[in-house]
Amino acid sequence: MQEDDKTPAHAVQLLEHAPLPREPRNIRDVTPAPPRLFSTRHYPPSEQFEVWKTRMASLVDVTPPEGHSPAHGFLVEYLTCNMADVVFTSGRFAAQSFARVIKPSHGAPVDIWWLYRVRSGEARFESAERRIHAGPGAVFLISLDEDFRGSITDYDGLVLGLPRKSFADVADQLDAVCNILLEGNLIELLADYLDRLETRITLMSAEELRQAGRATAQMIAACIQLSSDRLEQARGAIESVLFERARLYIESHLADFDLTPDRIALQLRISRSALYRAFESVGGVAGYILRKRLRAARAELIAAADRQVQEIAYRYGFKLASDFTRAFRREFGVSPREMRERMRRRSTNG
Repeated sequence: MQEDDKTPAHAVQLLEHAPLPREPRNIRDVTPAPPRLFSTRHYPPSEQFEVWKTRMASLVDVTPPEGHSPAHGFLVEYLTCNMADVVFTSGRFAAQSFARVIKPSHGAPVDIWWLYRVRSGEARFESAERRIHAGPGAVFLISLDEDFRGSITDYDGLVLGLPRKSFADVADQLDAVCNILLEGNLIELLADYLDRLETRITLMSAEELRQAGRATAQMIAACIQLSSDRLEQARGAIESVLFERARLYIESHLADFDLTPDRIALQLRISRSALYRAFESVGGVAGYILRKRLRAARAELIAAADRQVQEIAYRYGFKLASDFTRAFRREFGVSPREMRERMRRRSTNG
């Protein structure tokens, strides 16, 4: 048999089948590694789900589908290969539900996307911004730096780990198309390329794997960057929803000294880039927060004439009265005391 005739089914015969490791996966391990084939088949059926749950514990919280007893077995079998610029995974995964919740204690961002290529089965994902239902043939991205929840039926397909460092030039575009079904000729071309890569991956040398990883990253970047143009049609509606959610959060936390864009993005479970885009038309998030604080403070200066300026400044997130006075003058052209006196005279003359 010539190499060109080999199918994935034949190719995996070249690999040593290994039990799925019981320890949690280290997502930050980017050490290049040759193809490996992992499976839960090596464990008794009653242990298979717990092995998978433990393996995924550092990434997502996994639960069996409703009505399914893990004691009856839980088949997961996949080929994985760290190609330096991408991590290629292909296999079959039993039906399951999952959720990822980012906590401040988790430290630095993971800076990884997952690119899905569905061959059979269905996948549902929901983030703070979007919701998708993907069937056979679908291609989509998920960010591990955003909260999400979802489920899959018995699933067969590809999942590629994309480190941000390998996609620095198009990171904004990848963030923008997360949790969207990617479509178009370029995405179909990408899917064909990934399917073909799967047939060759077990036949490559270490150097060929590194070169193929680099080429695959370039292919993904080019196809997704150009196909992201379709997002422009929906961007206005998406950003309007994000803006309203952020606006309500800002207005209810004006007194918090640590009310920053990073905190807002974390609390609303959206990416920083999505938050910044939603506030571009109003001069940015930080500027919006400052204007809201100043307008709320001005209203209180006028309504509560017996309240000291320093107290009002503190109530709206200004630690120093001098900082408040400078910002107030820049915004309204007068100091807080001048504003209060002007309103007092106007009321008296009226």
